[in-house]
Order: sequence, then structure tokens, then C-alpha cells
Amino acid sequence: MKKLIVVFGSILLTLEVFAQNLESKMDSLAKTVTGKDQPGFVIGVTKGNDVIFQKAYGQMNLDYQMPNSNQTTFNLASVAKHITAFAILKLEEEGKIDLDAPVHQYIPDLPDYGKEITVKHLIFHTSGLGSTDNVRLFAGISLEQPWTADDEFELIKSYRILNFNPGDEYLYSNAGYGLLAKIIENISGQAYDDYIENEIFSPLGMQNSYAYTRPGKTIPNRAVGYKKTANGLERTITESESVAGGTNIYMSLEDMLVWGRHYYQPTLFDSKVTNRLESSPAKLADGSDLKYSYGLSLVDYKGIRLVSHSGGTMGFSAYFTWYPEHDMFVGVAANNQNISTATISRLVTETLLSEYFVEATLAENEDIELPVDQLRKFEGEFKMEDGMVLTFKEKEGKLFLLIPDAPEFELFASSASKFYLKAFEAQTEFLIGSNGEVNELVWYQSGKSFPGKKDDGTMPVPAPDKDELLGNYFSSDLNAKYQIALKNDEPILVMPSTLKYYLGLENLPLEHIDGDRFKVEKLGEIYFTRDIRKNINGFVIKDVGRLRNIPFEKN
Repeated sequence: MKKLIVVFGSILLTLEVFAQNLESKMDSLAKTVTGKDQPGFVIGVTKGNDVIFQKAYGQMNLDYQMPNSNQTTFNLASVAKHITAFAILKLEEEGKIDLDAPVHQYIPDLPDYGKEITVKHLIFHTSGLGSTDNVRLFAGISLEQPWTADDEFELIKSYRILNFNPGDEYLYSNAGYGLLAKIIENISGQAYDDYIENEIFSPLGMQNSYAYTRPGKTIPNRAVGYKKTANGLERTITESESVAGGTNIYMSLEDMLVWGRHYYQPTLFDSKVTNRLESSPAKLADGSDLKYSYGLSLVDYKGIRLVSHSGGTMGFSAYFTWYPEHDMFVGVAANNQNISTATISRLVTETLLSEYFVEATLAENEDIELPVDQLRKFEGEFKMEDGMVLTFKEKEGKLFLLIPDAPEFELFASSASKFYLKAFEAQTEFLIGSNGEVNELVWYQSGKSFPGKKDDGTMPVPAPDKDELLGNYFSSDLNAKYQIALKNDEPILVMPSTLKYYLGLENLPLEHIDGDRFKVEKLGEIYFTRDIRKNINGFVIKDVGRLRNIPFEKN
């Protein structure tokens, strides 16, 4: 027994030393991102049942110089998604919902998208539904105007373009979680905030956590959100949006720590639910594992398994991380949207768990040496769909990527046709035809694939006459009008003012790629469509991240 007491005391002493070291680093970081007279952040860390660190920095309200505290409530933004997913799991455990059932079974007035969307598709961001935050921007709807769950639902019903077939891909969509909130209401018979507060928070004693679902609803101890502008810090308008499901959960640091520990010793769910949270729940169409479970991302960070989610909205930022192999939780929330809560969370990981890091390095014997004659088959200029040209050249038995106004990058073979770069994270696969020739490739970067074809010397199809492009174009799904006009005798795309305000996009020049295809800065490719008489009758914005293939008709 005496030996056990000594060991236990040693563990507590180690945790205390770690906490002191962490506090010193956190205090130093806080000085660079906040101050006594600026908005700040709160952070808490648990290990098992113990809270090993918690602290609040900066002000919750600059007008009244009220400091952040353990009781200050912060908007968790998209971190709220896993709480909505947990509520769905609770209803499933009670036998009230089938996650494999079509969404229409629980929301009958949802429009027919032509493809079956299940509840799981909504949870895992594999539904193909366009994300409503992007829809609002491209529809010209301000993110700071009054916006309710009813407004959100009407927007979802009006925008019927699927990005892909349900289940094929992962693409983050706030629309899915807005629909999950509606499902919770329809099944439980309670308003979303009542259900979350009464069935999730109250049983755990979380008395300072709320769902903001009605304009003007009182949220005690609520922090004011801020953002940095050219004129300094400005208060953001956060009370106008009251959409449930994917955001608008307010929680204090004290309650974050309660919630974080509940993950490891759940009382609201069967303990087996944690196994579902920590493993890939599905395979995508390309055979890859889905790295997102129930409102949580599955991440490997330097060999450490993380279950986490970030959040960012007007005036706020948040980040929750669980470390299943270390029985640890870190919660961070800020009332300045420019503070990187992800960086703060990573500092905790680096401070407390660095001894467990495994640096990801490719062993030398994993690289394959290919003969020069084979490398030369990969030489040439490959034109990507957006018009960019990638040039490959063999030199002294090595293959290099040549990009204008950039150094040469060496590629390393991992197979007879696949290469990767060490200078930055990217891979390419050359497609070898049955005749042994290489005329196509696929470039992989930032989780996306980009096809390209070898330039065979064929001249591109000339651009349409400028006058043919000019005019007004209308999207019925967005209920928005765009315009192609001339500036300095060159065609430009004129879009809603919301894109200028939030993304700095205004009067974007059209850069010709080939035929009716053009490249638009920061928007990627748009292509014009024609009627049976070969007259231009519209255009399509191909891919802007969370929205794809947005059609416009020429007026």
C-alpha cells in the first residue's frame, strides 16, 4: 500500500509540473494574441477525472471591461456539430431513429433531390448537399443579417443542386446539421434548444451551457464576439443568427471540462459509443476511409490519435480535442475570431505529449529508382483543367517538376508510375496507356485530385467574342443575378456585394483556357453553355469548395 501511495504521489507531482510548464507557455502565448484590454480566450485540460489546467485570458466585453472567466459562455461555432450528433445517437439508442433511413422519413417536406439521402449522410458530410454558409454568400445574403432556422430550411429547400451522389465523397456541409436539428425536433417533439439543454446538458450538471435558437434569447454570462479590421477591433453582430444544429451552442469553460470528461465515462450513452466515435464509419466511392465520425474529425498528429473538431464564426473561435490513448481532453474557446484556437490546442499537445511523438518520415528503401528511359516517358507539358501547365523533365537520372518563377522540385518514385514531393505535400500519378505511352496524369494535393493531359501541340479553341459573353445571368437556385461586363475592354464577372465584403472578390477578370472555358481568380473554372443554335445561354461555376456546378441562365 505504501508503494502504491508513493507511485500515486509521483504521478500527481508529474501532472503538477506539466501544468506549471503549460501555464508558463500559455501565459507567454496569451501576451502575443490578447491583453488585459482585449478580447481573449479560455482553455482547460483534463487527464482522467482530474482538471490539470484551466485559465481565462482577456476581456469578455470591451465596452464594460469585463474579464473572461471560467463562467463566461462562448459560441462554440462548428464544435457544436458533435453535440447535435450525440443527440441523434441518444435518440438512436432509445430506438426512435434509424440512421440508415432516408431523411424524408423524418422531414417529409424536404424536396426530392433525385438521390436518396440518409441520416448518416447528413452526420458524416457525405450527403452532397451544398453548405448553406456558402450558398448564402453566393446568393448575396449577408452573414450578419437576421437569420433563423426557418430561413435556413427554406434556403436548403430552394438550393437543390447536389455536389455529388450521396455517400460518394466527403464535403463539409452546414446544411446537413441544420436538417439534423430539425430531425431532433420532429422526433422528440421538443424545440432543439429545449432538447439539448434538458436532455443533454442538465443531466450532466452543465448549468452554464445553452443553444441559441431564437433571436433575442438570453444567454447568461455571454462573451461579446470581436474581429480585427483595418480600424482595429470591432464588435461582431452575432445575435442576429439563431440557426441550430451546426453552430450556436454557448458553453462555459467549467462546462467544457465536464463535457470533455463525459466522453471517457459516458452516462448519457452506452460506453460502447466511444468506439464508434473513434473509428472510420464508412468507405467512400474511391475506397478510402472516411476520416470523420459523429461530428468529429479523426486525426493522426505525429503518431498520436486525436478526435477533434474546430469551430469558427463571426467573433468566435473554438477547438475541442480528445486523446483516447491518453485519457486527455483539451477545450479552447475565444471571443476574437482572429485567435487561432487550433494553434493553442496544438501547443498543449506539444507540451504534454511530445514524448509520444512519432515523426512521419519516409524510409529511404520506400523510394524506387526507375531507369532513365522510363523517367523520360513522363517528360512533357501537362495542361490541367484550370489551364495551369505542369512541366516534367528528366535530369541526371531524376525527374523534376518545373513551374514558372519557382525553383525546380525533385519528384521521388513510390511505384512505377507514382511520385511524391518532399518540398511540399503533393503526389502525382502518370497514367500509362496500353501502348506504353503517357498522355495523362492525376495530381493530388490538399485532399483533392486534379486531372491533366499532355500538351500534344493542338492549338486551343479560340475564345468567344466578348459581345457574346456580356449580359446578365440568373441562378434560380441562388435567386441571384450575376453580370458579365467589360472593364478596360476585358470581360469581368460582377458578383454580389457579400463576396466582396467577406472574401474580397469583386469584378473578377475572365482568363481564357480553351473554347468556352475560362478561369476566374479564386473561383476556379467557369464554362459557358450554349443552346441548340450554338448561342451562349448561360454559364456554370464549376467548384468553389463547398458548392459545385452552379448553373446560371442568360437573361
